[in-house]
Amino acid sequence: MPVYVLLTRLSSPAQREIIKTPTRLSSISDILEQWDAKILADYHMMGEWHHCTVFEVSDNFRAHQALLQQELTSSPDTWLLPGIDLPLFERMLRQELRTEGPHQWQVKWWAKLARLCFRWYQYDRWVWRYFKPFQVTGTEHFTAIKAPCIVIANHTSHFDSLALHACLPLWLRWNIYFGAAADRWFLRAGGGRRDMTLQPWYNSLITGCFPIRRGGGSATLDYSRWLLDQGANLAIFPEGTRSTSHKMARFKHGVALLALQKKLPILPVYLTGLARIRPKGSRKVTPGPVHAHIQPPLYLPEGMAVPDATRLIYEELNAVHKSVIAHGDAAGRWDLPHDSHRRPIKAAPAQ
Repeated sequence: MPVYVLLTRLSSPAQREIIKTPTRLSSISDILEQWDAKILADYHMMGEWHHCTVFEVSDNFRAHQALLQQELTSSPDTWLLPGIDLPLFERMLRQELRTEGPHQWQVKWWAKLARLCFRWYQYDRWVWRYFKPFQVTGTEHFTAIKAPCIVIANHTSHFDSLALHACLPLWLRWNIYFGAAADRWFLRAGGGRRDMTLQPWYNSLITGCFPIRRGGGSATLDYSRWLLDQGANLAIFPEGTRSTSHKMARFKHGVALLALQKKLPILPVYLTGLARIRPKGSRKVTPGPVHAHIQPPLYLPEGMAVPDATRLIYEELNAVHKSVIAHGDAAGRWDLPHDSHRRPIKAAPAQ
């Protein structure tokens, strides 16, 4: 996740105001947290700069960086600096980072059969060992859709893909492919990457993933379109990265673009419990309850603008998110009495 350093130089009036009200020192952090930023460090300094805030935020920050800078850095007394992890920077200096894939052979019958054979090793053993219990609701919605379709879910843990895969019926997961960050899961072999599960061929063949290049523009969706043209289903986390706050990060436009262009249904799934089982940044896994709440399929009106469609998709899943935050994991069921912010979506018949 990108890291930024924000340096602030306070004016004389501002320093006098802080002496009167020390809590004003946290105002910058409060604004950053409104944008789903995670504060890593906060320092008051003695020197040319008076305050230093180190924070990380998802890729969605790029879309809002201009607005955030205008809000925080319009004055020459602030300076926003992007940072890079030192070990990664050293590695980039030593060797050129290249990615492999996508691999079109992953849609072949023998590749699908290999995934079926490795299903226990790659997916089910983790579900059986750590999801205690694993409850799926809304399975009746599977009868309302036909392949191909786009399955989406909220994203808080590396285990999200395990839960999403496990809640789907066999006819759907037999031919489903997960979008994954190219710069993590599809780096070219070498440079000490001895773990088999980190090899690009393994992720294409066994996990059924395909690379998504972050910030790659519309061309990033070319392979997704190709998969849909082959009759494949897609599984995408539209937040783009794992959320670390109580708010869902803003959705990227990829899902809306694909659904509108291909006239396909979107199947939203809200996952709970995964962040407690394996939090972001931790390798420790603690067994616990997991829910997969399948929502009614969503059909986007033809001709709808992409930003409006993205907003509609976000609001549908975010309404469930708010209910869960307010009432607990079981509140994600689609058939429970909804709060006023839960808006029922009328699904149009498939074309």
